[in-house]
Amino acid sequence: MGAGFDTVWLVQVGSAFALICGFCWLVGSWCARRWLPRDDVMSAALDARLRVFDLMAAGIAVVAAGWSLLAATAVMAGCTMREACDMFWMMVSGTAYGHASCLALAALVFVFALRCIPRLPKAGETVVLLALGVFALTRASMGHAGEEGIWTLPYAAEAVHLSAISVWTGVVAVSGWCVLSARLPAAATNRYLDLMSHTAMAAVVAIAATGVYSGWHRVGSTGNLMNTVYGFTLLVKVALVAVAIGIGGYNKFIGLPAASRSLKGVAVVRLALRIETVLLLGAVLAAAILTSQQPPTAT
Repeated sequence: MGAGFDTVWLVQVGSAFALICGFCWLVGSWCARRWLPRDDVMSAALDARLRVFDLMAAGIAVVAAGWSLLAATAVMAGCTMREACDMFWMMVSGTAYGHASCLALAALVFVFALRCIPRLPKAGETVVLLALGVFALTRASMGHAGEEGIWTLPYAAEAVHLSAISVWTGVVAVSGWCVLSARLPAAATNRYLDLMSHTAMAAVVAIAATGVYSGWHRVGSTGNLMNTVYGFTLLVKVALVAVAIGIGGYNKFIGLPAASRSLKGVAVVRLALRIETVLLLGAVLAAAILTSQQPPTAT
């Protein structure tokens, strides 16, 4: 039975991590499409490449959402993953958590369907953004903050925090691993990097504000921060985010000016963004682990 519950925990954390990673990519890709020119051959090729990765990200997120709901069923029922299969429909149809999960899953499926359309028009991109917003709001309601109600400050902070970390992680990943690998015109690259930098900075400010509030709301005291698994995991997440902020600061004040002058500068920025992506994915993994634990203030 212990091994069964270990499996449940692994599926719970792994599916939450994959789900948010897929969502982050979709958010970052949506932003990148707004910042790229749409009137040249290179941009059309990049748009096609983004669409392939979008479909992969949406597909992974949809599968992960299903596994996440199954793992939640096992956790709530106190049973193994195999036993949870028999209770899955009851969870989906008879609980608020199941209804919210289905709504979040539907939003992801809708995004997947829209990303099947090449060169989606602006109206379609607006619909994609609305679907991503539905997912973020619904997902926030399924965590610890949602337990206090959706018309509360903890829920609002969680929704903003999830959206901001998704924007930051997404634009960094999409830029470092996809966009900057293409040979865009210098003017287009400079404009893209400038918009990316401003957006990432705004996201970091939102993350810091909501993170401090939500962290203290759930931890409650310095003792809980230092002497609990939840507190230690939160400290690891904060440390990873802090290092990522440092790399982002380097890019903003040193890397981006150099990138505006040479292709070598662009390559350095791309490398820094890739390192930043790894750090942010570590923070997302820490966040996924936190969702599997009860905060100290809840016990």
